[in-house]
Amino acid sequence: LTIFPFETEFLLQHQVPAHYVGHPLAFDMPLEPDREGAREALRLDADTPVLALLPGSRGVEVSRIAGPFLETALALKQQISDLQVVVPLANQKTRTLFEAQLGQTAPGLNPVIALDQTRAALAAADVVLVASGTATLEGLLSKRPMVVGYRANGATYAIVQMLGLVKVKHVAMANLLADERLAPELIQDECRVEKLLPPLLGFFQDAGLRDRIAQRYTQIHRQLRTDTNRAAAEAVVDLLRARGLV
Repeated sequence: LTIFPFETEFLLQHQVPAHYVGHPLAFDMPLEPDREGAREALRLDADTPVLALLPGSRGVEVSRIAGPFLETALALKQQISDLQVVVPLANQKTRTLFEAQLGQTAPGLNPVIALDQTRAALAAADVVLVASGTATLEGLLSKRPMVVGYRANGATYAIVQMLGLVKVKHVAMANLLADERLAPELIQDECRVEKLLPPLLGFFQDAGLRDRIAQRYTQIHRQLRTDTNRAAAEAVVDLLRARGLV
């Protein structure tokens, strides 16, 4: 049972029986995010620009990524003076790590920090700065333009590069699903303010580009949006019937 269309195609090419059932997040998340309601819930101003900053869901990610993300948010605020920053974090542990980095790197930023409210933060945002991972899929389903940054363990990254283990065209799931790099990817040494800031600023300054990306993400959302639980159950029952087991 596959949740992404490209998985089904790949498995069938290798003679592995596969059935596409759609992604449960696509079924759960609305096709039209409620920006106004999300901003109200997070106590954000309804009419000023919002950046959602997602530095990862694990402590090790936050420790590596929060610094350059915060530096970038602070630099962006110097360009957009009324910018609001919202940071959804997974739990109290990641909040503690993030706030320590905030005090060192960007004490004047004053972001809104919200625990376990990723979807609300994405719905409230105009643009998203996000660590590579499942959150890029949530960003796509929220129809928000993204810049993706990530820093892995240095030794691990060096080995992966040296052995050529990465075979995909894109790192972010949003780009893999779109089959184009709608979300710029700044990985490892490129995950720094000088590289992250320009595409973020470009998104804020180009409403037409934001709309075009939202339209493409909506197309993908519709493709992924099935009643996943029902589709999975029906596929299992059909298989059992074909084998004479029910």
